[in-house]
Amino acid sequence: MLKREEKKQMILKAAAECFSKNGYDKTTLDEIGHKVSLNKATLYYYYSSKDDLFCDVIYAEAHRFRELVRVGITEKKGIENKIVFLLFERTKFYQHLSLLHYIIVEQGRKIEPIFISLRDSIYNEERNLLINIIKEAMDQGEIRYSDASRVADVFLKMANSVAVESHHAVMMSDDKFDSAKESIMDDIRFTTKLIFSGISARP
Repeated sequence: MLKREEKKQMILKAAAECFSKNGYDKTTLDEIGHKVSLNKATLYYYYSSKDDLFCDVIYAEAHRFRELVRVGITEKKGIENKIVFLLFERTKFYQHLSLLHYIIVEQGRKIEPIFISLRDSIYNEERNLLINIIKEAMDQGEIRYSDASRVADVFLKMANSVAVESHHAVMMSDDKFDSAKESIMDDIRFTTKLIFSGISARP
């Protein structure tokens, strides 16, 4: 017999497939339950509503994103390359997250407070990841000692500005984002170099 957590992961996977294929509005709990051989009543044991399940799908995707970033960072040499990689990958992730939010609002779903709370939680986790990268670079003498939290906030504010601009430029289309990603990467790399010129340990 599957354990509760294993069954929950199966539900999340099935829900992600259904939301991706049919969109939020057309996906039903009955459909998701059918994919994992559970009736709606049993599904409610794990999730009280489709809204909660949808948000958990997004959070699971955010967790997967963070783990991919952690692995990618270990393969990068130097603090600058690590941060450029992290900021570009989060821009791609937030592009997708914004698209999902747009779909919900357009369909008249009123789960914005839950969505915003979830987005804030994701933001805090990636902020902590960035702070740890900066502290490690300080300990290794790559950059001068400074307030790692404030440095992280500067990078995130810069990345958010780039993300907003790119978001409007590609009009929330994943295909258009792919065509614009080189320009977005250039913006992130250039601005990151400017910030590092102020905190570099090199004279």
